[in-house]
Amino acid sequence: MDGENRFKITLIICILLLTQSCKKDQVLNPDTNTINISIKFGALYEYDLGYFGDEEGAHISQQATHFQISEIGRELGTGKVIYTYKSTANYIGSDEVEIKSERGSDGASPNNDITTTIIKFTITK
Repeated sequence: MDGENRFKITLIICILLLTQSCKKDQVLNPDTNTINISIKFGALYEYDLGYFGDEEGAHISQQATHFQISEIGRELGTGKVIYTYKSTANYIGSDEVEIKSERGSDGASPNNDITTTIIKFTITK
């Protein structure tokens, strides 16, 4: 292999390494958790998502269908995030919500630890 070909190969390798190292905002933890819950219709269900910093949080990425209450709230002062669900009156069947949690921000960059939590409800009498 002559010097020109070695240079081209070295240049290609350097470009590949450089592009990989520049992916700073890449998601480091693309986790998905699925939770199966059985509750009685009209019962209140709460899921503790944990504590989040000021730049972190959670949101509903796919809303439930048969809900009277389906929301995320944050406790002031502690940063604890709670998802609350209550089915519509007299509904019996299945429902599902998808929640995206984002952590890992240092205040200057976006969150890079993203977890999806899918809660599958079976609502009974």
